[in-house]
Amino acid sequence: MLTPFEAALLSRARILRMAGTLAGGLALGGCDVNPYDASQRPVVTVTIGGAEAPVRVGWQPEGAQFVRVYAGNGDTGALVWSVAATGANTLVSGLAYGDAAPAGGFTDVPAQSLTAAATYTVEVVRRDPKGSGDGFTNTSNRYVGTARFTAP
Repeated sequence: MLTPFEAALLSRARILRMAGTLAGGLALGGCDVNPYDASQRPVVTVTIGGAEAPVRVGWQPEGAQFVRVYAGNGDTGALVWSVAATGANTLVSGLAYGDAAPAGGFTDVPAQSLTAAATYTVEVVRRDPKGSGDGFTNTSNRYVGTARFTAP
């Protein structure tokens, strides 16, 4: 037979164990709500040539939050051009390097002149299209694709 004190301690331990199990289940369940989706990672292409747009950047799937061009390999290179979306993933694929007013966005770092035969890295960032913003769903997924090119 348990004393009232022992019974209270045992009851409290059961409540804490149940709360821990519930919290763990919610945490695991939350992970499954919006996991990283590799199919959302942009595949970036760079087309060189053309009189109107000597460098054109495209990507799939359609829509991006940012498009940035760095000198060199992108890890240590200087940012030479950057455009940002006016809304969630509103930048339209097929941007010409240096476009000051790209479809679905605006220029936040004006384009610098490209040096012929120098290497550059394009980075395309997509915002998670499945994020709900309800406070429980993972909305922090970012999908980044890169490509390198040599300036004409």
